[in-house]
Amino acid sequence: FHMKKLLFAGAMLLFGLGANAQSAGQFKIGANVGLPIGDIKDATSFSAGVDAAYLWNISDKFQAGATVGFQNFFLKKEWKDEGFSDFNYIPVAASGQYSIVPEFFIGADLGYAITTSGGEDGGGFYYLPKVGYQQSKWEVFAGYRGVSNDANFGAANLGFNFKF
Repeated sequence: FHMKKLLFAGAMLLFGLGANAQSAGQFKIGANVGLPIGDIKDATSFSAGVDAAYLWNISDKFQAGATVGFQNFFLKKEWKDEGFSDFNYIPVAASGQYSIVPEFFIGADLGYAITTSGGEDGGGFYYLPKVGYQQSKWEVFAGYRGVSNDANFGAANLGFNFKF
């Protein structure tokens, strides 16, 4: 319950910053793939997902906003044969990005991952530290996309976003 209050407060702060930002901001939509790491690597072969974000220009080098998506970890055949299904979740997070130089950036998404694959696990803390290369209409990034609760589910991740 405290995590939900913290996330709500963070989201309100970001929306407040966005209202006072220098310019409107930018919408992004994209896809990603990853190699599982951590507690889930023995059961899954790869992950893939889609993301959408809106970032406001806080300064000429820093953007902040919100992101949401869908991420799926594809189970290995032997686990599916045992009756298990893919693990997937919806990340809902605050997002920040700092341009070191116009083409290269560092950033992070922090929030909550809502499990959509059923089971006892309702979700957990979501994080995505990342580095990337960007142009005005697109960006490519590498990072570690993870969910932490009783176990750690993560993937070394590559992603591509279109910017609008």
